[in-house]
Amino acid sequence: MLFRCLILIWVLLQTSLCDHWPYHRYYGKKSRSGEFMPDFSRAIQSKGSQHRFIHWLHDVSETQDSGEVRRMFINNTIPRDATSLDEVFDHLKRPQPGNFRGNISHLVPPLIANLPSDEAEKLFGNLRYALDSKCIVDKSNWWYRTTDGSCNWMKKDEINEGRIGMAKARDYGDHHYADGISKPREGPNARAVSNAFFKRNRTIYYEHTPLLIGLIEFVMHDVTYSMDSPEETIEVEMPPDEDTFDKNTKFVVHRTKAVPGTGTSMTNPRENVNMATTWLDISSLYGSTSDVARAIRSYKNGKLLTQEVKAGNMSLATSYLPFNSWNVSMRTTPGLDPTTLFTGGDPRTNEDWLVLAVHTLLLREHNRLCDLLAKQHPAYVDMKNSEHTDEKLYQTVRLIMSAKYALVANSYQMAYWTDKMPWPRDDGFPLYRQMYGESFMEINPMNTYPWPLVTKGGKPMVVSAEMAIVYRFHEFIISQFPIKDAKNNTLWNQSVFDTGFNPQGFLNTGLDSILRGMVGSHIPNFKSGVDESFRSAGKYRAEPFDVSTWSIVHEREQGLPTFNTYFREYNKQDPKVTVKVPSTFEEFTSDPEKVQKLKTLYDRPDDVDLVVGVQLDETYFPGTTVPKSALIISLFSLFGMGNSDRFSIGFAVTRCLLVDQPFDCHPSNALEELLWKPHPEPGLPNMRRLDDFWLNELDFPDHGTNLLWRLVTENTDISCLQQDPLFPADPKTNPVLCSLPTLPWWKIATTAVSGFEIVETNIEDYHTALATVMLALGLGMFLQMRSRFRHDRLNIPPVYSGLPIIGEALNFAKDPKGVLLKGFVEYGQTVSRCFGLKLASLVYFVVTRSTDLEWMEADNSKEEIFSLHKFLGVINFPLIVHQENFDSNLHVNIVREYLGNRRVVSKFGTTILDASNRFIDNSLPHTRTDLSQFVPVLMKYITTVIGACMVGDEIFDHPDLLKIFDQFNDHAVEAMGLSSLLPSRLQFLAGIKINADYRKARKILIPIIQKRRGQIGTAESGAKNITLLDQFLKDVPDNERAADLVVILVWGGLTNLQATFPSLIMDIINDPNATRALADTWSLLDPARLSVFDELPRPDPTNPWTPLRAAMFESIRLSGPITGPARFILKDAQLPSSMPYKTSPQETESESEPAPTVKPQKLPQGQVATLSAYYTHRSPAVYGPDAAKWVSNRFLRSDPDIGSPRFISWGLKGPHTCPGRWFAQECILVMSMCLMGRYDIVPEEYLIDEEKYIYLSSNVERRNVRVTITPRGRCL
Repeated sequence: MLFRCLILIWVLLQTSLCDHWPYHRYYGKKSRSGEFMPDFSRAIQSKGSQHRFIHWLHDVSETQDSGEVRRMFINNTIPRDATSLDEVFDHLKRPQPGNFRGNISHLVPPLIANLPSDEAEKLFGNLRYALDSKCIVDKSNWWYRTTDGSCNWMKKDEINEGRIGMAKARDYGDHHYADGISKPREGPNARAVSNAFFKRNRTIYYEHTPLLIGLIEFVMHDVTYSMDSPEETIEVEMPPDEDTFDKNTKFVVHRTKAVPGTGTSMTNPRENVNMATTWLDISSLYGSTSDVARAIRSYKNGKLLTQEVKAGNMSLATSYLPFNSWNVSMRTTPGLDPTTLFTGGDPRTNEDWLVLAVHTLLLREHNRLCDLLAKQHPAYVDMKNSEHTDEKLYQTVRLIMSAKYALVANSYQMAYWTDKMPWPRDDGFPLYRQMYGESFMEINPMNTYPWPLVTKGGKPMVVSAEMAIVYRFHEFIISQFPIKDAKNNTLWNQSVFDTGFNPQGFLNTGLDSILRGMVGSHIPNFKSGVDESFRSAGKYRAEPFDVSTWSIVHEREQGLPTFNTYFREYNKQDPKVTVKVPSTFEEFTSDPEKVQKLKTLYDRPDDVDLVVGVQLDETYFPGTTVPKSALIISLFSLFGMGNSDRFSIGFAVTRCLLVDQPFDCHPSNALEELLWKPHPEPGLPNMRRLDDFWLNELDFPDHGTNLLWRLVTENTDISCLQQDPLFPADPKTNPVLCSLPTLPWWKIATTAVSGFEIVETNIEDYHTALATVMLALGLGMFLQMRSRFRHDRLNIPPVYSGLPIIGEALNFAKDPKGVLLKGFVEYGQTVSRCFGLKLASLVYFVVTRSTDLEWMEADNSKEEIFSLHKFLGVINFPLIVHQENFDSNLHVNIVREYLGNRRVVSKFGTTILDASNRFIDNSLPHTRTDLSQFVPVLMKYITTVIGACMVGDEIFDHPDLLKIFDQFNDHAVEAMGLSSLLPSRLQFLAGIKINADYRKARKILIPIIQKRRGQIGTAESGAKNITLLDQFLKDVPDNERAADLVVILVWGGLTNLQATFPSLIMDIINDPNATRALADTWSLLDPARLSVFDELPRPDPTNPWTPLRAAMFESIRLSGPITGPARFILKDAQLPSSMPYKTSPQETESESEPAPTVKPQKLPQGQVATLSAYYTHRSPAVYGPDAAKWVSNRFLRSDPDIGSPRFISWGLKGPHTCPGRWFAQECILVMSMCLMGRYDIVPEEYLIDEEKYIYLSSNVERRNVRVTITPRGRCL
């Protein structure tokens, strides 16, 4: 009973840890390796957020404008001490029965409900203005956001407010062209102005991170896009003081595209077109035109298109923006193919990695929310109508996303607050309270739409031309930022300028590494000037560029006011916070040098450009770190735009408190429908309550202050991050918080469930089992401490020890490639370059120096230091092949005797050929077909052919046997992993599934074996193709053992081919040049001319097999595992590479001789030495600068030196070099000939090396790619 309880508690604990609800967080603590991990002793409770929301609701209901709200509740107050929202709504006064409108729920089909024609007028009756019929005739125009931004403002004849393609508003409606019509306003040389006031003169680092830059950039792309006029340009010559560009250089700045038909007279001055919607609707992600919006949708379950990529050093594929295969209009540079760029909703998507990081996070968040919405509201999923489901999920999630985005923007503006900003600081309204000098009681979020304070002339506030110019904050731009790994180690410093229009580099680096650098560094403050890499760029879109000059020119050519002109008009609005209008140059700045430059460049103070005056402004908006003039034009306008939006989260939350009442609630859009869940009561059919699930998901109780943290942790593998990612981490003010780990614990949970369930089933003495487990754990910890002490004395290579007992096993299971590369980053420049990974009970020392590999090769024949057999024993290989086979090495001897025999191997060509054709005839389509799961087809092909070679044609009569072979392959890998985590008394448990596979296989194989024995020596036997079963039957008289050996030998064949064969096929079709080069050879290939023996002096150039053989060796080279081959260390042994002056003549400069003072390192007895085929085969020192690239003809003139330190896929030379390598090559080549000879195969996408493979702890798999196959003939 005690043991049962222990099991139950343990499993429940791990299950609870895997719960990933966003508000279950822990403070982070740094491990010895430098990586942050959750501190499970310091949890952050989630209930506080809900309490804060209830307090907020009570407090705002007590303000002077909210009397009607509090009077809905008992005692005329919302209970501030309520512990849940349900308790709050339980305090509602129940109204007298009356005539309530019928309940209309939009959570059920049809998508667009059949409403009475006057429904829109009823829902929007509180607006008190006529609605435009073009909006209300189609419910989708007002229930959801439109793509182009129209019908957000539904007033008759004004529905284009905020729509794409409209003229940019002007804050005070005035135009300042030189001729009053369209001629650019005059001013001094723009480059001279840039040199005078915008140079990076000093850097003041302040407490914000580069994530702020990416967010600002994304926001600006969302609300404004000024297209270049292709016909109109302005040239800017270099001024006399120019010290960067040649004096003959000219900047060529395109004018902003005008609204057609404007600029004809002083009564019709030139207007500038805005090609983005001006609402905070994330149009940068979704697009502002129907063509773009359609191109980036998947039309499946509401999701956006993605490409799944193993980016950076990740082993698992994650979602990234798709490449531009639809040729959507994307801004690019001359000569760069737009189809090589990412596709996004905005043409500037590829501008730099900072904005791409934000874009990618929002893409993943949209798709995550589609799954969440479908799970929370099954009614959204119409099983009979997938189009309906897709549209409803997509449109609703767009509204959820824009609500989150607006709350993120609130969190973003708070990044500028200081301690002097009056309370409350986080509800989104402190700027307005400061601006108008009013209190929380007078200005707060409890407002109805439209809110008069954010309307201008009776219209909503939209982005203005002035805001589009000023709100660029170019001083924040950094020249570079770090790329960081999970331990916060800087891998390299990345030039921001070089990230422009470089999506492939983004993929190669990976979002996680980029984000770690963005949140782990600083950006400059205002008044620092603009970084020279952007102010004096040698090329931007193939031309010299100065971001400051461009801003000055655009201000003038768009006819915007000067600094004094603008703020005279602003001050007329009678704000509490005014801006001084300088009457002298000295009033612009306290810097005498800049005053002198003003006097030199400008004739009068009134001539000073708007962006120059903002740049020089030395007064700060009260309670912020932002210059007053910059904030008024930018953040103040941004806030106004958010609160002018009909779909604002603030209006949605208060809809049924201010417009309707909870007991008669009628949502007016899909976001309100989601937030106010139906809760009908007798006599109250329209009763609704706020849904705390969606309020929490939107982080509304905390005003969005947790959303950026969640956006990162819920959409990346970064689980630990500072609480506010816009500020650097600080233990006191901005601590690192960790989400609950998901992947790192799956192995433990799996082991617990499977291992302990088996224990409970098979062991009656629970107390004995419990004692065994506890003793093993205690002994393991003692032995680990003892081992560390001994290793310290030996001076072994550094070891990643990880967690007690299991070491780095969990991290290695999750990301073996990342763990390996981490080691090489940290220890790759050491003398031996060797380091250890503790994986459960063993430390694996990774050996890669050529000197050390030669040493291991020399020991291969003697096995005085290293042992393969011993290594297989300690990883429980006997569990898989059975102890008697392992002790006698019977399975290996069979392979050596028959598959190491040239005459026998040569005969298998016909067996492979016939099995291949039969598989293709039975399993592949005979017409042109798109295959979404091509790699699984190749795996089935391998199992079938290997099975036929081992058993014979009977394999085609027993498809269940093929399934058993595949299951055995999977269970063998699982068994080795599970057995290494169990005490010795319980290790037999890991073999239970293995033994079940053996039993199932025997039922099919023994009758075949019995029949085959009866055919020995008969004519029927001689007529059949050769099989390995026929060869070894005479050596194994026991039928049961013979059946088991068939399973073992098939497993060995699968192990050899499961990475290599798919890699060859996928590599060929991934390289159009190789595909064309090999196309002419398929019909010439004859198995009779095939030679796979590696004693040939050089390939035969006349043999048509030679090009395919060369390509095969190249694919084998690049598909090697992360670790392996491996050997057990029999005794302490010094690494030759660590001995003074003991270097190989083959060592390169990167492997220089160690200093004579270096103390030699030893590999300790009882551990494991492992090679790394992945690392060695990609080493430029071995294969040149293109080592990581698949080159089909690399081995055309010379076979690889198999078994040498240069080519270790089949082990090092000696008695343990893989005995089945000839047979493996025969299979790969003949199977490739049959498949490629019979089909044209075209992949949907082409991959680089980093994208091709899925690295697991024990093997390598090829990433699946969708292909189109077209039949063209039959193999020989």
